[in-house]
Amino acid sequence: MSGELDAGVIASFSGAICLYLLMPVAAVAWARRRLEVEWKVVGMGALAFALSQLLTRVPAVQVAQYFLKDTLKASSLATHVWLVVLSLTAGLFEETARLIAFKYPLKGYRHWKDAVGFGVGHGGLECALLVGGLGIIGLINVVVLTQLDLSTLKLPPEQLEQLRAGKEQVAALQWWEPLLGVYERIGALLLHVALSVLVLQRFLRGQRRWYWLAVGFHALTNELVSLAARGLGKVAAEGVMTVAALLSLWIILRLRDRRMPA
Repeated sequence: MSGELDAGVIASFSGAICLYLLMPVAAVAWARRRLEVEWKVVGMGALAFALSQLLTRVPAVQVAQYFLKDTLKASSLATHVWLVVLSLTAGLFEETARLIAFKYPLKGYRHWKDAVGFGVGHGGLECALLVGGLGIIGLINVVVLTQLDLSTLKLPPEQLEQLRAGKEQVAALQWWEPLLGVYERIGALLLHVALSVLVLQRFLRGQRRWYWLAVGFHALTNELVSLAARGLGKVAAEGVMTVAALLSLWIILRLRDRRMPA
């Protein structure tokens, strides 16, 4: 028997997708107008995300998960170790991309405003392309699962059970839940800007520890958000993200070039 689409959930999903696409545009426009950040800096931030995640880490993770799927299903310890690996590699790949960008192509753009613009480009592409794309897939899944009549399907019991569990998850969705992703993206964008500011200090202060501080902050945030989501739920995960976002904002303002307008 097919279900009925929840208009509130569909509207929320649709609104979230629009915001995923518009938020980076607004952030880039602000950085360009307010801070006079050059397009090259924003573009290098976006390119750094593409190279460090979309073209390298994400495919590698997908391949590794395919070969480890049985181990991860059978062992909770292996799952926890895998989460640590995912968090650590995210920090290493992305912060190394920032480091290389400021060392070579952006050698002449080592100012606080450039780090902000770089972070906006980096986090903006992630928001629009990766998260926005997943949001579109999520909306399609909601529509398909809601309308799916399991009694007409001739599938193995295991697959039918997976579809039934998916339908139950969709039915249990509250209208506001898709908007949690938008709230998380605001915090993630602040995080990406803060990480760019931290990596920049490696060159401004001549100390490698700033790079490692960025790697650690990135990895720790990812790990804590993942653990909170798995153990306590989405709202708790956003609580952790809120703390990280506030700390990110403090880092951005604390390391701001005092000659820049407030």
